[in-house]
Amino acid sequence: MYENYLSIGQELALIKEELQDRLVRYATEQSGYIDEKERYVIEMIKADLKDVEHALAKLDVGAFGIDELTGELMSIHKLKVMPTARTNEDLFVLW
Repeated sequence: MYENYLSIGQELALIKEELQDRLVRYATEQSGYIDEKERYVIEMIKADLKDVEHALAKLDVGAFGIDELTGELMSIHKLKVMPTARTNEDLFVLW
């Protein structure tokens, strides 16, 4: 089980780095006026980054894979597809 979470943690760390890079690039490229569409993209990147950081924090404290509403274990197979899921309901759409 630990190996599964380790690989998910590595993937999340990579995603976090990529999202941070995208934010830096956007800030550099868009040093002037930012239109509504660009602002929306930036907000979506920030939201994704927040979700990834939350999942990484759960890994750090041993709470990853536990449904935040029910306390039940979540499917490791589904978490591999959607590692930022917080509840089984989030994963319900996958299968």
